[in-house]
Amino acid sequence: MSTELEIALVLGTALLWIALTLTILSAIDRPERKARRQERRNVRADKHRIEYRPAAAAAHSPGRNRHPRTRRLHPH
Repeated sequence: MSTELEIALVLGTALLWIALTLTILSAIDRPERKARRQERRNVRADKHRIEYRPAAAAAHSPGRNRHPRTRRLHPH
């Protein structure tokens, strides 16, 4: 075997080993990162959430129309 071929084989093996190691490490950490992302998303959503208050009980009396009278424009 020539020296250049041996060097290329060693470098190729080293690069393959590094790529495989990084892939395995990122796969191990993936569920934890996903949980952290979800938690940050929930915190942001809570900050932007609008709290709705129920309407007052007397606001819609049963005898009246549900829709208020429309406003009409009057010429001056």
